[in-house]
Amino acid sequence: MNTNTHSSSTASLSRRLLTSVRDDLRERREARAVRRQLQRELATFSTRAEVDDLMALLHHQESAQADQVRGMLVRNLHRSDKLAS
Repeated sequence: MNTNTHSSSTASLSRRLLTSVRDDLRERREARAVRRQLQRELATFSTRAEVDDLMALLHHQESAQADQVRGMLVRNLHRSDKLAS
């Protein structure tokens, strides 16, 4: 392997790594934006009755997304309870 070939393959590897890191960061930013939007939308459901209704809809859902929504609803309820105290 000569120096030019080595330099070229190193540069190519560096570009692929940089592209991969940028793609990963972009995906994470997009996921955070979606999560924040969902939190804003679910923040309107803060009473016990509203949260119970949504929890009933999620009762048979066994996915990571359903767990995430459940967690957000429980936090809304706790926040609402604290404000009421």
